[in-house]
Amino acid sequence: MPHNNAPRLCFSRERVIGLITVLAIALVIPVSAHPQAAASPGVGKGAPTFSPRDLSGLWFGGVGGGLRVQGKIAPMLPEAQARFDANTAELKSDRTISADPTFRCEPPGVPHIYGIGGYSIEFMQTPARIIIFYESIHTFRTVWMDGRKPPQDADPLWMGFSVGRWDGNDLVVDTTGFNDKTWLNGAGYPHSEALHLIERFHRADLNHMRLDITIDDPKSYTEPWKMGVNFTLQPTWEFGESFCIPTNQENFKSEIIEENDKDKLAPKTAPNK
Repeated sequence: MPHNNAPRLCFSRERVIGLITVLAIALVIPVSAHPQAAASPGVGKGAPTFSPRDLSGLWFGGVGGGLRVQGKIAPMLPEAQARFDANTAELKSDRTISADPTFRCEPPGVPHIYGIGGYSIEFMQTPARIIIFYESIHTFRTVWMDGRKPPQDADPLWMGFSVGRWDGNDLVVDTTGFNDKTWLNGAGYPHSEALHLIERFHRADLNHMRLDITIDDPKSYTEPWKMGVNFTLQPTWEFGESFCIPTNQENFKSEIIEENDKDKLAPKTAPNK
């Protein structure tokens, strides 16, 4: 986001509006670091060139973060379905979901972090690793590019353990080792510790990058399914300071979410006999 010295909530008003709408109706080494990647021409005569393997810079996915489901969500297995029903219980009274763990300042996990507010991500690249900075909650991930394997029997992680490789000019990131405490997105879809994410970053041209995410969790879903984000390069922007502050979160819930929901009907209950 453009630089702004004013304190900011971890969750924007735009996110609430986006959630209400969606639920109501249904993320530096110069180019020379990768000499094997040929520079690609820009569009039009005299347009600047770029390396499709150079992802460095600040990228914006749009209001709400830009995370979207691609195609159909795979059917859930019984345990995951029960967790989803609990996560989305507020929808039964046409209320906004506020049970999202991020509302308690818990880490969002991946891919949920791409769908929090209108925040940007930034890439910094070295030969051994790529670091993805997230303006949301002011955090980062390391993608190891040195050929290492994920550790065995490690403690589950909020953001998982990520290893990457180049497939042509696409950066492919495999992430495993998650805990099961996060949601896949703000709509309440759960996952287990067996979650395996495959992220494919494709820089289409100088100013555009596509992220395709494959969600493979055999303990929660009957088959893999997909999400994605379309990013736009923002070379003149700077990160703002964004932290999740519990008191701000409580105010956000009471002053925005509950205020929006106060006139909605309470869920119907069976009469006492």
